[in-house]
Amino acid sequence: NITTARKNAVICYSINDSKKVFDYKEPFDLREGGKVTAWYKDNEQLRVTFEFNKIESIPVEVIYASSAEKGEGDASHLVDGDPNTYWHTVYSVTVAKYPHWIDFDCAEVKTIKGFTYMPRQDSYNGNVKEYTIHVSMDGKNWGEPVQKGKFAGNRDEKKVIFSQPVKGRYIRFTALSEQYGQDYASGAELTILAE
Repeated sequence: NITTARKNAVICYSINDSKKVFDYKEPFDLREGGKVTAWYKDNEQLRVTFEFNKIESIPVEVIYASSAEKGEGDASHLVDGDPNTYWHTVYSVTVAKYPHWIDFDCAEVKTIKGFTYMPRQDSYNGNVKEYTIHVSMDGKNWGEPVQKGKFAGNRDEKKVIFSQPVKGRYIRFTALSEQYGQDYASGAELTILAE
């Protein structure tokens, strides 16, 4: 979006220093990133330039969680863009045992290059230590993990890039252990990264 407080202004813009000029009428796709220069049609000297990074994240939907604490730790919190909400496995009635997993749907086949995991920000409870990532075309056949690893025991967002990008529509994030040996798992945000 390009906006201005000036009423009835006609805004022009170009992308990546192109000589092609557009009159701004509606939002445009800049998912690949780039440089946008904008100005008023009646005042070309007053120019503003912004650079945008490529958008790597894929919008996903949670389609299954092996365990989630009702009313508090819904798995959809992992993809809501809010680091203050979180997924947490069941603990009130019974405690679910490891492993814990969540399945995500990208809505179409994507080339997936990695993911980010942000632990719960208000507590270390359930902070995932060991994990695996599986990718599937149909959400039924998962095969071998495309990535396995171990996270540091802090609240920083972790970024994991696969050694090879993988094509698939469905992603399964499996928590195998917790930093302090508890049976809980939790997380604030999990973002899937596209090539």
